[in-house]
Amino acid sequence: MPDDRKRETTAASIHAVIDRIEDNDTAVILLGDREQAQIDLPVAFLPEGATDGDHLRITITIDEESRASAEDEIRRLQDELEKRSATKGQKNFKL
Repeated sequence: MPDDRKRETTAASIHAVIDRIEDNDTAVILLGDREQAQIDLPVAFLPEGATDGDHLRITITIDEESRASAEDEIRRLQDELEKRSATKGQKNFKL
């Protein structure tokens, strides 16, 4: 990503509680200070030894490097399609 498009990234930190583990493979997680939102995660995503009732801190950040890599791959695929479809400079590809 060009330097002029870089943005300051901050992390979102969320309080979470493991409400229960179902079938030994899915953790039901309650999110937020009031634990009103719920998500299900594979147990494999949890820290080793985490169990029912454990309190967690989930941190979410933007992965700029991964996004830039995906954008590069999309551009490469678009260029390849453009070459194969003989529609130079156009985005309405004939496949």
